[in-house]
Amino acid sequence: MGELVSWIIANTHPQRLLHAGQLEVFFDDTEIEVYGDHFKGAKTNYKGDKALSWQTLWVGPLLADCYLGSPGDVSSRLLEMLERNRRFWEGKEAHFYADSASSCGEYLEGIAAEGWHYTVSYNKWPEPLERLAEGLPQWAWKEKGGKYYSFIRHQPSGCKSPKLYAVKRWRDGLFYEYSFIACDDRQTDAVMVNERHALKGEKERLFSDLLSDLDLHRPPCLALIANQIYYLVGAMAYNLLVGVKLMYLGDEDQRVGLKKLLSILVHIPGKIYRRSRQWVVRLMVDSGWLSWWKRWLEVGWIEYGVGRPRLRVASG
Repeated sequence: MGELVSWIIANTHPQRLLHAGQLEVFFDDTEIEVYGDHFKGAKTNYKGDKALSWQTLWVGPLLADCYLGSPGDVSSRLLEMLERNRRFWEGKEAHFYADSASSCGEYLEGIAAEGWHYTVSYNKWPEPLERLAEGLPQWAWKEKGGKYYSFIRHQPSGCKSPKLYAVKRWRDGLFYEYSFIACDDRQTDAVMVNERHALKGEKERLFSDLLSDLDLHRPPCLALIANQIYYLVGAMAYNLLVGVKLMYLGDEDQRVGLKKLLSILVHIPGKIYRRSRQWVVRLMVDSGWLSWWKRWLEVGWIEYGVGRPRLRVASG
């Protein structure tokens, strides 16, 4: 799948992959519902339900890597995915996002070693950080919108050196509440760290769209290897559809969802009939998309000649 992502990136205008001049990389995990006791690899999750876990690594809007397996350590494949896909961000300005599942010391060390900007939610072991935040003097806090922001340093278990954390503080009744984001040492504004990390929600929406638009909420097979292949094919189909958007649609259509894209460009009404000993396909294409279809046919329509039909490759 990495080769497919590489091809799409190479043929896409760079600005469609960047946010504010940086390549965005996002790691996330979701649980896939299963019903029955015979799904290989399925385990009971914290809710008491049977589930599989799908770990994914995103580069810009593309799904660069994924792994379907048993629930447990939901970031267990993070470090090997970073190693396998480093070519996409090496030598570029990049920003990495992850949630608290990737916040243990081992993962923070691996994330920091990539040399990029990063923000990772940190709420699994907050007690030591809360004590540090409570000891900060008032002048160390920056106020914005009724909330207060600052930085602290803490060395979690598994880290070789202290890590930087952006702290947000707000009052809830009589007491202060805190939230923490692990970040790279180049960060200087805790407010901006929180605002940048909030963009992670857009990446999570992409994951949600993938699951819902391609109907990947439930695995169809009992064998784990069959489900892994099924979800890999789903990831490739997703990237192909996103590649069509990135390479062939205008800026005004970049927010078109997958369902609409499928209905416009894939699920097209048509009629097949026979004429003069030939099969003819007549498609009904929306007039608004006619120019796009003409361009697409120029690039990839089958050219007939001696032997089997072959795909004509566009030059230039």
